[in-house]
Amino acid sequence: MTPVTELERAFAERLDGLDAGDAPVVGLFGAGLPATLVRSAGAMVVDVKAPPLADATDGPRVTAVDSVAEPFLDDFTARFLHRLAAGAFDALSLIVFARGDVAALAAYQYATEMRRLGMIEATGPRFHLWNMVHSDSAAAAAYNRTELARLDAVLDALVSTDRDFAAAQASEARRAAALARVPAGPDGFVWRNAGRWMTPEAHADLLSQLPETAPPASLRIALVGTACDIPVLHRICTCHGNVVADLQPYGHGWERAGKDAPDAAALLAAIAADPLHVRANPPARYSRALREAVAGCDVIVASVDRNDDSFGWDIPMLAAHAAKTGRVFVNLGFRPFRPGADWIAAAETTLAEALA
Repeated sequence: MTPVTELERAFAERLDGLDAGDAPVVGLFGAGLPATLVRSAGAMVVDVKAPPLADATDGPRVTAVDSVAEPFLDDFTARFLHRLAAGAFDALSLIVFARGDVAALAAYQYATEMRRLGMIEATGPRFHLWNMVHSDSAAAAAYNRTELARLDAVLDALVSTDRDFAAAQASEARRAAALARVPAGPDGFVWRNAGRWMTPEAHADLLSQLPETAPPASLRIALVGTACDIPVLHRICTCHGNVVADLQPYGHGWERAGKDAPDAAALLAAIAADPLHVRANPPARYSRALREAVAGCDVIVASVDRNDDSFGWDIPMLAAHAAKTGRVFVNLGFRPFRPGADWIAAAETTLAEALA
């Protein structure tokens, strides 16, 4: 199997294709979680928010979930609950949900209540809510330390090995160096995100075997919006330019905040102060970071899902900023969870007309 084929398989199969060996597996749902801390405890970390690609047509549907899941429920949440009830996560030891992610919070609340009511099996992974305040104030720092202590206690009950934070950070640094070589575009999106279901070492090994390529000179495009776990937006943009700033949650890069932190406390502080987290406080910090991140781009393409409750507030600001600075701003509107041919064709037309 070639490195490209292996990366594409990991991206498509996701948790369903996981080979964790003897390590306990911890699922993470949402951004802003101290994954390196979990890895330092000897556990493998995987994303559970994004379902396998085949789930769109062949995913489980469990009657118990259908009986309580309102139609307006976030699609990531709904697919997680069906997979949870069907046993897809039984091999995991723990799932940590990010309080600041609207899909993760609903998934935690539904999963916890369904387990309490006996609607799903009591066996399976433990659930833990990570409730970080994304601010660098002294009060926020004190609160976040209590959250870190809560997570530490859960990890202590899960694994018996000594923590090795330096080794976990070294593995992430090696992966970060390999990720720096990944090109923009649909393929790069797949290769980058495949690592969410691999160890940092395996991911770095595969990425290091890829040939280095330089994108052709073209329009520089920024993608903004809510989480999109497939490269559909990249493919729409390919005909017009290169996506050089992917600022939606699956495009930020790998554990951007805290990559140089010397210890868990410094990692926590870096994640809390990350200005590109959508829950950054004060909100103006996030807006300012968005403007700075798109500074080198010619085109800004925005797309949100139907459950967006946060990013949409920044769209008018970005549109006005683009007009003021001579950039093209394109709003593709609400994006289905798995866009079909009609939505894709309409989005391609919208972008082409805006750039004509």
